Amino acid sequence: MKVIKHLILFLLLTATANAQNIMTSSPYSMFGIGEIVTGLYGSNAAMGGVSTGMRGSWLLNTENPAGLTGLDSLRLFAETSAFLKSESYQSKSGSSHAFTGNVSAFTLAGRIIPRWYMAAGLTPYSSVGYYFQSTEELEGAPGSYYTSTFEGYGGLSKVYLTNAFLLSKNLSVGVNLSYIFGNTKLTESQSSISVENRMYTDAFYADFGLQYHRQLSRDVSLTAGAVYGYRQKMKMSNSIAITYGSSETEQNERSTTQYLPQYAGVGGSLAYKKWTYAFDYQFQQYSSLSSGDSRVKFRDAHELKLGVCYFPNGYSSGSYWKRVSYKAGVNLSTPYLQVSGQTGYAYRLSAGLGLPVLNGQLNAAFYYDCTQLKNNVFGKDAFGLTISYTLSELFYRPKL
Repeated sequence: MKVIKHLILFLLLTATANAQNIMTSSPYSMFGIGEIVTGLYGSNAAMGGVSTGMRGSWLLNTENPAGLTGLDSLRLFAETSAFLKSESYQSKSGSSHAFTGNVSAFTLAGRIIPRWYMAAGLTPYSSVGYYFQSTEELEGAPGSYYTSTFEGYGGLSKVYLTNAFLLSKNLSVGVNLSYIFGNTKLTESQSSISVENRMYTDAFYADFGLQYHRQLSRDVSLTAGAVYGYRQKMKMSNSIAITYGSSETEQNERSTTQYLPQYAGVGGSLAYKKWTYAFDYQFQQYSSLSSGDSRVKFRDAHELKLGVCYFPNGYSSGSYWKRVSYKAGVNLSTPYLQVSGQTGYAYRLSAGLGLPVLNGQLNAAFYYDCTQLKNNVFGKDAFGLTISYTLSELFYRPKL
């Protein structure tokens, strides 16, 4: 247990320092609550991020909290994730490129008593991170130009406590109880004038999950699941400071309102011999968010995830590579941003491996992420790598 304790202490300190994370370089993260963070953590990232109908003895599934009841009941688990990604952005006004990386999640999970499982952890919810300049002609003075510099960082983090209950042999329910908090700093500068907007918010939130699992035969099992999260109002405390030169400052404090979007989803998985096939569908009501800019609007999003896993011979095999799981997935969605009235499409392709290591598993996923809005008003391409390490130790040893 000492290994688990040391890992927990180190990762909690790392995660706390990383609560105000910069996990994106998108210029559109300046709107609303920032860019929603998805696909940067978890052992199923290589399978397109499928989760609603997924369960397993080593799978820390908190996206559908009911899936936690599939864990090995004799073990305590700790999992941490990190990512690296290279992003390129294009628009009519120009292009940019950035490289980012960070620790992205930490989870601790296990069975408390028979039929009751619990997990606790920290993940990012949204992220703000951008820097760009804009040059425009000075009104009333043809041939004269001024340059504005825009910079922002911060985001929202989520601390959660997951409870899952095995109601019967086949049916499980679960709930995530979360505290979402964070602050952002947005700055716009022109010559000697600077406007700085600091925002802080926090809110309590809950989302729910359901799973039905059935072993159809020795080699075939089926799992179906559903998830739901309600719309949650958040009060944003804004502090605006206007600086002229180096000393003169005007301050203004006000409050605005944003919402965590309502969502609902269904999914399922089929395990047949050495193969697992899974799908998720989710509807997310992002239209409840406000951008603060008439050119940028949030719209409801639809998302479809498809994943497959091949596991040759299981943990009992003498060959190392036959104990490796091979994964691939695709994620298709409608972007939740509408820019200058233009919509578009988004997709992600992913593939990776689940590698057995001493006292745990290492899951690596490589992915390509693409978002494109019509008329080239906005485009994004990203290549990335996510790593999730799951450490396990026996928590309960029955007497012989």
